[in-house]
Amino acid sequence: MILFNEANPIKIVIADDHEIVRVGMKKLLSFSKILQILDEASNGIELIEKCKIHQPNVAIVDIFMPKMTGIEAIPKIRKESPDTFIIMLTAFEDLHHVELALSVGADGYLTKGVSSNIIQEAVLKVVNGERVFSKSIMKLIRDQRMTYDQTNDENVALTKRENEILKLVAEGKSNKQIAEELQLSVRTVETHRHNLIKKLGIKNASQLVKFAVLNSINKSETETECDKEINFKNEID
Repeated sequence: MILFNEANPIKIVIADDHEIVRVGMKKLLSFSKILQILDEASNGIELIEKCKIHQPNVAIVDIFMPKMTGIEAIPKIRKESPDTFIIMLTAFEDLHHVELALSVGADGYLTKGVSSNIIQEAVLKVVNGERVFSKSIMKLIRDQRMTYDQTNDENVALTKRENEILKLVAEGKSNKQIAEELQLSVRTVETHRHNLIKKLGIKNASQLVKFAVLNSINKSETETECDKEINFKNEID
């Protein structure tokens, strides 16, 4: 685990198509001495290039941007800057966009109403391997989990290895990363994932990610509480 401090700050790239939001975010995060804003981007293509150049520890990304959305950019960022953690910071507050973001490997999903302290806390958590969600998103996920639990009466027995892989899928790990962590071949991991999809009665890899996240989130480990609603645009002055 990398030790971050004032001498070795967490390096961040931010992406949003609204300049006023980028300015506000930079101002809010500049109060922390262990966070360093390296650069900013106004669209998905620019974001990929900035991440390729800077190899930041964290990218804070809006979803709706011109040329390429934040969600579309994530797989390309993973290729160009594989060690970069990605936090979505967006106005979209619905399960559809949450699931899309998680399915392509986002490490967190925050809404733009959260305070600067929540964003700073989220950055610290993701570099330590946690997934982070704002309070409103956690409520959506928990409500969805309750719905799933109420409609799924069939007990499915998973092996120890399948549970290990499901946990790593929930953490956003790729097949290669899972293989390295569990000392397996990539093909073996792919086989386990295929078996999980079949055993759980779901349709595809995206739904496997959704299932894994909904069934592994623990409030004490992953919830980023948002007790104070603050609008970025109102904090710039």
